[in-house]
Amino acid sequence: MADRTVAVTDTLETFRQEFNALARDDFGDIANLTGSISANNLVDAMNETISVATSTAGFTIADDTSTTQIIGGGDTLTILGTANQIQTVVTQQDTITYGFPNNVSIQNLTTTGDISTIGTIEFNGSDIRSVDSTGIVVNDALRALKLETMTGTLSMDESGPSGIPKITSSAVGQFLIIDANPVLQTKLVFEGSSADDFETTLQVTNPTSDQTITIPNETGTMVTTGATGIITGAMLGSGAVTGGQIADDSIGEAKLADDAVGQDQLKSVVNLQILNSSGGVLKTIYGAGA
Repeated sequence: MADRTVAVTDTLETFRQEFNALARDDFGDIANLTGSISANNLVDAMNETISVATSTAGFTIADDTSTTQIIGGGDTLTILGTANQIQTVVTQQDTITYGFPNNVSIQNLTTTGDISTIGTIEFNGSDIRSVDSTGIVVNDALRALKLETMTGTLSMDESGPSGIPKITSSAVGQFLIIDANPVLQTKLVFEGSSADDFETTLQVTNPTSDQTITIPNETGTMVTTGATGIITGAMLGSGAVTGGQIADDSIGEAKLADDAVGQDQLKSVVNLQILNSSGGVLKTIYGAGA
């Protein structure tokens, strides 16, 4: 089909002839369209022809934004992969395979649904578990704002005074069972019921050999060398205090109970008897003979 032009100097007759030839020879007579084409103008006829061609010898591809592209007979559809994310392989017959390389790099991974699994690690909401064992191994340092057991009765955080780590038990009685033999360095500090600047410290001297201090199976108060007014008579065993533990003249009259000293407590006892006129004993006075 040759180009048709009408010069500005041509006559109206020339324009009429070129225009009629364009419609008759170049575009063709609309009456000669096949009966399967219902269009009555060139543009609609072309669109209808494309639709027929793609339905028999081609196809249309579309994305999730409804953008479409017609792939006609003889065209090539190219599917590109992304480095370190997805790769495509074309094989016989008419097969394309999608796959991931050995090392996959994904900027943002989002899954939809209740459960997602990566390898043998399952994510279900806020729960993480292993699908092929009863534990998850973390080979690096694990940092968390707070660590809790499954039921929350035991927790560990840094909420103590001045950021000191704190272990809390919410079990009945706030009990915590330590099924081990803890080894402490030099001291054990008791804060008490109120967090303040005063603590009680149980400290040991650096041992030069193995030492054992046994706490008896009884209820009572521990006594230190600084205790006063703690030891009672019930705490002293028979014969525990002898003359060697009592300083001379350390026990005065005020410390002796009434009738506490009888003739049996006197050394080398002697007595003085007061007699009446008939020789009867009125009173006997005992004293120490040495």
